[in-house]
Amino acid sequence: MNVSSNDDTSDFKITVYSYALPILLTLCIISIVLNFCIAISGFHARSTIKITAYLSFFLALADTFNSIIVCSGLVVFSLIGVVLKTGLENGCLKLFIETFRLGGIPIPVGHLLLIAATHYIGIVKPLEYERIVTKGRIKICVIICWLFPMTFVFTWFSVFSGRGFRSNECTEVAFMNELPWRAAYSVFFLCPFLAIVIIYARIYWVARKPNQENPNLAILENELNFKAIKTTGSIVGSYCLGLLPATISYALSYSGGPLYSPQLGEKTAVAIGISVNFLVILKSLLNPWIYSIGQLEVKIALKRLKYAIKERIFGPIPLDQIETTSLYALEHAIVDNA
Repeated sequence: MNVSSNDDTSDFKITVYSYALPILLTLCIISIVLNFCIAISGFHARSTIKITAYLSFFLALADTFNSIIVCSGLVVFSLIGVVLKTGLENGCLKLFIETFRLGGIPIPVGHLLLIAATHYIGIVKPLEYERIVTKGRIKICVIICWLFPMTFVFTWFSVFSGRGFRSNECTEVAFMNELPWRAAYSVFFLCPFLAIVIIYARIYWVARKPNQENPNLAILENELNFKAIKTTGSIVGSYCLGLLPATISYALSYSGGPLYSPQLGEKTAVAIGISVNFLVILKSLLNPWIYSIGQLEVKIALKRLKYAIKERIFGPIPLDQIETTSLYALEHAIVDNA
């Protein structure tokens, strides 16, 4: 997550980056394409789509943006700065790119917390769910998920005199290696993670309790029990796999910290950096399956997008063939399960 510098670039780092970067960038591009397809398929979703599926499209958009900024960081700071040894001369532009990148990485985390919150409300207050969780309120929360981390990072990099954007040509960035910044930034990941764990633990507890007092939960007890376990495992597992190692690595790599690069040695530091970036990209790459493709509503939206593209190219589907399409089967599966 750091701004790479080419001042201490060695042949070892150049060699490793030359092999690792094409793989990471390829995975990034695949992640961008997959998540973007899911995001734009939201325009083809059913008007009666459930809120959880509705949020999945926003999550896919956040993961698209996340993959783009991770990819841009790899290109600017690792490919150009380390392998090609050119880098950017404009210090303010370099800091702006890094600020934008650091502000964008936590955005999907807010979406995951929002999904967890909607699951929780749906289980503990099923009769009031539609009144509490509306698309209008969801949109406001999504906007906050985008603006809050960006605003926080830009503010931190701009508020202190002689540092960041307020230093001469934006060259004073040593504060980014200091513990206060590392700890404050890590809060964006650790606090939502703890909140998600607590929420899904509570959901599982509610779903497995005897529901003599609440007939609505009694009817759905077994189904909710299974969903609670499955959702908890997927969300917490994906978070732990993708972002938790990056968060811990970033938090502990402050100047003088246990994972500070000069203390670790070049080979260990490079290995950790590549591994962390790989896991962050892998998380965005897996999210389309974990959070979206497993939902029937999202499958229908993707099929509708596919047939819309086909109609643009080959013309409309003949009426006598509509009932044989996979889209027809999926939409009738929704009706049958309603």
